[in-house]
Amino acid sequence: MQKITASTRISEILNEYPELTDYLMELRLCRTDVGPDSILSWELSRAAAEEGLDLRSLLVELNSRI
Repeated sequence: MQKITASTRISEILNEYPELTDYLMELRLCRTDVGPDSILSWELSRAAAEEGLDLRSLLVELNSRI
């Protein structure tokens, strides 16, 4: 993966960039829920919206950390 985008799934971010796990946990974007509607299977845009996070700022921050 070259760049994290709005359509990148949370699980993909965790697999490709495990160093972002703690940061995603702080934002409540990495939780232990499981199943087909787990936040881990959501696209970043959906997860950010659910948590009330600004997607643009989040993308800038995540990509600056990789």
